[in-house]
Amino acid sequence: MVRYFQKYTVEIVNKPFVVNQLEFFETAIISFYDEKNSIIETKNLAFPSIKFINENFNLNSKINISECYINNENFETLKQNCNQNDEIIFDEFYAENSFFDFQNQELDFSNITFTENFNLKKAIIIASKINFSNSNFKTKNTDFSYTLFKSEEFTINNSKFSKGDISFKNTIFSNSKKFFKNLNFKNGTKNFENIEFGEGDIDFQETNFGKGKVSFKISNFGNGNKNFSEVNFGSEETSFDKANFGNGDVSFRNSIFIDSKVNFISAIFLNGKKDFSGTNFGEGDIIFKSCNFGNGKISFRQCTFGNGMVDFHFGEFGIGDKIFDLSKFNNGGIDFSGVNFGKGKISFNKAFLGNGNINFEASSLEGNFIMQNSVFGRGEFNFENANYINAEVEISNVEFGLGKVSFKNSKFKILSLKESQLDNFFDLRIAECKKLDLSETVVKDILDINPQKNKIGFEEINLSGMRLLGRIYLDWQSNDVKRIIYSQKTSYLDKSEQFRILKENYNQNGQYNYEDKAYVEFKRCESKAELEIERQRTSFYNIIPFIKYYFKWLIFDKMGKFATDPLRVLVTMGITYILFSLLYLLIGSLGNIHIVSSLFLPDDPRVLNPVGKAFYHSAITFLTIGYGDYYPDGIARWISATEGFVGLFQMSYFTVAFVRKVLR
Repeated sequence: MVRYFQKYTVEIVNKPFVVNQLEFFETAIISFYDEKNSIIETKNLAFPSIKFINENFNLNSKINISECYINNENFETLKQNCNQNDEIIFDEFYAENSFFDFQNQELDFSNITFTENFNLKKAIIIASKINFSNSNFKTKNTDFSYTLFKSEEFTINNSKFSKGDISFKNTIFSNSKKFFKNLNFKNGTKNFENIEFGEGDIDFQETNFGKGKVSFKISNFGNGNKNFSEVNFGSEETSFDKANFGNGDVSFRNSIFIDSKVNFISAIFLNGKKDFSGTNFGEGDIIFKSCNFGNGKISFRQCTFGNGMVDFHFGEFGIGDKIFDLSKFNNGGIDFSGVNFGKGKISFNKAFLGNGNINFEASSLEGNFIMQNSVFGRGEFNFENANYINAEVEISNVEFGLGKVSFKNSKFKILSLKESQLDNFFDLRIAECKKLDLSETVVKDILDINPQKNKIGFEEINLSGMRLLGRIYLDWQSNDVKRIIYSQKTSYLDKSEQFRILKENYNQNGQYNYEDKAYVEFKRCESKAELEIERQRTSFYNIIPFIKYYFKWLIFDKMGKFATDPLRVLVTMGITYILFSLLYLLIGSLGNIHIVSSLFLPDDPRVLNPVGKAFYHSAITFLTIGYGDYYPDGIARWISATEGFVGLFQMSYFTVAFVRKVLR
């Protein structure tokens, strides 16, 4: 019979109708019309009158009303004839291709026991309410497939299915509430494939699907809330492959999937909350491949995933938060590769990620990615080629375990690994990132931050408080490290700590030129930090901190870059020598001031002219050679003493800087 129609008419005629080897006295002629009032189909069915039922369907008889027109009167008579001690029992019930006309009335199948077979296949049921509550299906097979349920409410709550396969395949429900609460299934396949649930809420809460495959493949749930919370699914595969959940909230809260494969491949969720919190997915694979989750909050909070693969790859998320807090993943691995997480927050707080590989390769997000206080096992963590250029990724206080971690060629707005324990190889050769935060991390292995193809991967880096037990590969020049550390909105104390870490790292790596550059910036920031601290401790007008700062700036920094540049010290020595020489010459030219005396007589040819005398005296004083033919006199004694000290200091400074370079 046609299953899509706008209205229908029924005519009962006195015409015999033979079906199932039974000859009925009357025939029901049913005409189906579309919305334009045009006839779609006319169907003749047997009409079992009350007299016919009383004569042919008695206690414990086989009830076969297939291809019959059933109304309230003949159906109630049928139930009365099968009443045993206030319990209605149908040994066998067949109503295939039948038409149940209960318009504005309730079709009541509640509290009925079916013992052998139940077949309602391809039936049309029209009623204000269809009620199968508290029924007991002891049948070998239970078949509701291809049936049209047209009512304001369908309920089959608290019913039991003892054995055999159960099929609702290709069933159509009208726009109404559907209640499948607290059903109890045993062995056998539970087939809900390709169902049209129509609009309205659907409730499977606390149902136990027992053993056997459960399939909602290609079913269309329409708009309304879908409740699968606290459901115990079968021990074999559970499939929602290509199911369309429509608009409305979907809940699998606290459900159990035992040890079977769970399949949501290409399923579609539209607007509404998706709640999987507290679900135990068992030991089988959980497949959400190519699933479209639509808009709305999605929660996998406190879920338990076993040793099977958790596969979300190529999934599509819309607007809303995605929560995996407190979830436990064991050894199967997690695949988010190619996933578009849409807009919103992704949260993995206090999650256990297990020993399997975790893959976010080529995924994308606009919003925030937060993973805090989580633990990784021995698997790899792959974040390569991910596009989070409009997202802030905070992976803080995380133990990364023993597997390789790679963010190679990915793009982030902000990537933070703050306070995390980096026990293994980390590939942070990022393609693009405004800020890379590695503060308070513990690095025990290799941390590779060198750019790809000499391209600077990030604008700012923070290494404050890092405990470096391993090594960092970070090219000072290619990454423009000096600029990106100074661009931080941090104190000079923090900056000095970061430069110190890099200085020690470059020393371990044998990159001594980079070590010197980092050491110089470390000392410069340290001096500025000390100045800031002293300024806070003393009066605003106290100039002593400034005197100390600029003295160190001149002597240690400008004179030789903190003993890292012997050539600069040598040049400084030359400049100092020339300045003292010019000072002697200047003072000697001022009237009768006698600056340098000589042991030679005035007409001795060995007597030098004033310029030669000034430069010669300055040389033997600066180099602390000693006095003989020329020696200081008057005020020159004090100037010479000063030059001797400066010369001795600068020569020692040069020796230290030179030997430091040579020995390395």
